[in-house]
Amino acid sequence: MACIEIANTTSNTNNNGSIAELLRRIDKMQRDAIAANAVGTCNTCVIAPVFNTKPIAVYLCNEALTVPIGNTTEFSNRFRVEEVKGDIVILRLLSVVNDELTCTTYTVTVRINCICCVQCFDPITCVINCALAA
Repeated sequence: MACIEIANTTSNTNNNGSIAELLRRIDKMQRDAIAANAVGTCNTCVIAPVFNTKPIAVYLCNEALTVPIGNTTEFSNRFRVEEVKGDIVILRLLSVVNDELTCTTYTVTVRINCICCVQCFDPITCVINCALAA
């Protein structure tokens, strides 16, 4: 597997775990926000107007990570941490619509050791399926 699932870029940088720890903390904060706002069971999943997403930009050693959104001509360079699994992170692509970030249904998998820098942005609220909140 290359640094990301859909590109040919490779890198073997070592982030001493600080980027992995940051991604884990963002993931936990987002999961806590979803859990705090869930009411009852999944059938009544409600997300209150509390922010549940900390948008990030991801920089590989040579460039910012930019990923095509599905089969469109639109690209994304903003992401939501979906899950951290060992040495990889699953990122949900965010789309910009009328200067507003919204979650898409697309994800990309990135090796954490390929990430050189993460930039955080103001939190937003994404509509999250109950299955993702578990």
